[in-house]
Parts: sequence; C-alpha cells; structure tokens
Amino acid sequence: MSYETGKLLINHKQFKKAYYILSKLLTDKPDDFKVNFQMGKMYYELNDLNKSIFYFKKSNKLQPNNPNILFNLALVNQAMGEVDKAKEIYLNLISINSKDVKSYYGLFVLDIQNINDEFLKNLETIKNENKINLFEKSLINFMFSKFAKKKGNLDEEISFLKLSHKHCYNSNLTFNKQSDFYYKDIISKNFNKIIFDNEAEILPEFNNQNHIFIIGLPRSGSSLVETIISHNESNINSVGEFHGINRSIFEQIGKIIYQKDFDFKKYKLTIDKKKFQAAIIEKYDNFEKKIYLDKSLENFFNLEIILQFFPNAKFIHTYRNFNDAVIGIYQTMLPELSWTHKIQDIIDYINIYNKIINYFKNKYPDKILDVELSKLSNQKEVETKKILDFCNIKYNDEYLNFDKNNKLFNKTYSFLQVRNKIKEYEDNKYKPYFHLIDKKNN
Repeated sequence: MSYETGKLLINHKQFKKAYYILSKLLTDKPDDFKVNFQMGKMYYELNDLNKSIFYFKKSNKLQPNNPNILFNLALVNQAMGEVDKAKEIYLNLISINSKDVKSYYGLFVLDIQNINDEFLKNLETIKNENKINLFEKSLINFMFSKFAKKKGNLDEEISFLKLSHKHCYNSNLTFNKQSDFYYKDIISKNFNKIIFDNEAEILPEFNNQNHIFIIGLPRSGSSLVETIISHNESNINSVGEFHGINRSIFEQIGKIIYQKDFDFKKYKLTIDKKKFQAAIIEKYDNFEKKIYLDKSLENFFNLEIILQFFPNAKFIHTYRNFNDAVIGIYQTMLPELSWTHKIQDIIDYINIYNKIINYFKNKYPDKILDVELSKLSNQKEVETKKILDFCNIKYNDEYLNFDKNNKLFNKTYSFLQVRNKIKEYEDNKYKPYFHLIDKKNN
C-alpha cells in the first residue's frame, strides 16, 4: 500500500479502494499532510463537501499556506456557495504569490469586480512573461475578454476569446486531439450499432430504480434542472458530472482506438457486458445507494449502453436554440471539452448531437423528457412540475425556493446561478455575436 497508489485510484474514480489504502496510511501516520490532502480530494469527488473541507483544513494545519491545499479548499467553499470564504483564500494565495494565475481566475469567477486595477496590471505583466504556461495564458485572455465585453468592445472581446481558446486547446493537445477523434469518428458513427458481448445479469440496484441522467449541451439549463430535482427529493443522490459511463467505455476501447495502425472505418464498437457492469458497479457503488442523478451531458451518445445496465433510466434533455447554444458555449471556459474552442467545432458537435438526440427521441420517446431553457425560465411553475412529474417526485409549496436551500452544491461554472431564483430568459443576449456563426455557415 502506498500514497501514490491511493492517489492514482482517486484519479481513476476507484474511491473505495483509495479509501482503504489512505485510511490505513492515516492509521499509521495520522499527521501525514499529503494523505489528508488526498482524502480531501476524494471526498470532493464524492460530493461530501463537509468531509472534504475537514481533511483539507487538517492538511493545511499540518503544512500551513501550501498553495495546492489552499486552492482546493477555496474550490470546496466555492462549490458550497461560501463566496466570502473562497475569496479570502484566493486573496491569501495571491499575497503569497502575486503570479498565481489560477487564484486570480478564482476571484474572477466569484465576481468580476474582485479583479481591481492593480490585479489587472499584474495579469498584464504575467501574460508577457516567458515562464507562464499555455493554460495560464488561456485564463488571462479569458478574463480580459470579459473586461472587454464589460467595456462594450466587441472586437477586442472576440480577439481575447480566440486567443484564450487557442491556448486552452494547445495546453492539452494530445488529449484534445484524441477526444475530437473519439466524438467525430468513433461514437458518432457507432452510437446506434454497438455490439454487446458476454451477457450479464442486471443487478437489482440498477434494474429496480429509475436513475436519472441529464443530457444535452453545456449552458442549456442542466445545472438548474439538477438543482430543482435535488432540492425536491432527498432520496436522489446527485453524482454531478461524474463521467462514469464514458470512463467505463474507454477502459474497454481506449487501447484499441488509439493505436497507430487503427482503421476507424472498419471498426465495430463492442462492449463486454460483464466487464462493463463490473466497471460501473465499481464507480457508482462509491456513492450512497439511492436513485442516482448523473449530469454527465455527453451521455446522449450513450443511451443504448446506459439502457443495457439501467433499463428503467430516465433521461432529461436540456436544450436551447441553436445560435444561443453556440455563442453561450464559446463564451464559457470549458477546458475539459475539446470541441468548445472554435465556433466551427462547436457547430459540428451540435450537429452531431442533434442527429443523435433526435434518433433516440424517436426510438425511446417515453424515456426522454425535453426541457427547453427559455420555457423553464419563463414558465417556471409549469416546467418545474413537468420535470418533477417525469421523475415521480412529489412537489410541495417550496419546490421553487431552492435559493433558500443551504445544502445544495454545484462544482460547475453555474455554482452561483443555482442559488438564485430562476431568471427570465434573455432573448437577445447573444444577438451581437451571431455574425460569428453566419461567417462559419457561409
């Protein structure tokens, strides 16, 4: 048993195995700050944010002002809506290191007003230094794009956005190229003709529960739907953007599709059901056994696979109009999504998504509920009741008052929005940017 093994298991979302190793290590050395830190990371992944804070704080006491510990502690507070606490930590990190770009970005995400003139000058200086990495350049340019937007300088905003996306994509080039290949040439061409080998008996915890999967595109209201469901039903365990299905797919096919001599034109996507079931048990079994709410949006590709193992699953498809979707995604920092960094790539991905979601809506009409963001925003009560009815959740007089629920958390860009009342949809919000789409479609 070693610390490195526990750390690796957390990265692979094998939390029960990681806990076994890390707890044994803490029994022998309870004051090992690195092990306490990994426990904090593990509980963050498991959405047990109180335990995560406990271990991060303990780790910080053992090694005060460790930037990595403090940054992760800020992220947990941010996810819990503890904005002032997160802000205090980010400011502390900047006082320790005035070139800590991630902490400037953390402050910015909390509130653009947190980036004062002094901080802007610091970022301008940092941007021109040789030691700065591509991802840090990406974050700085993204922040600058928002300040240009605030000033009403559209051309400057778009220029900074292009630079930000370029640096972000290149900062993780191999992964992003592999991701693009998978979406464009593997799953989009095989989603409806997957071969299932090696039958496995469906387990009761998968077969007898109406587990919920929120699918669609980013910036389409998925976090809002997740919040509505979580607020109204305590027996539903939100695992967030867990990506358990995608990870289990890659565990089977990753070594095949990324070989140098791989011919994707002859490839037939095959899933070993026994191995796959073992993989998803290992992942989902880390969470308390309730009804799972999984907000891994890319699962619209995986409906056929999911229904093999979760036959009673329900899918909530959140969406918005095409143009708003394209621009909303382009104006958001989504570093883990390879297709979000160019307008044309976003358009291509959305076209694939539309083709696939329409196919599954025709095949499984009773399994999928459409939720349009503009309707959810403008017809709150009607749409919320529709969502709750679909999920067999009884609603009460407080079903829309989730802004008063201090137990909610969100680890995405929408962490502040889910704590506010639902706002009216802004029809013309992205209209000044539609020319970017028109250019690409000419």
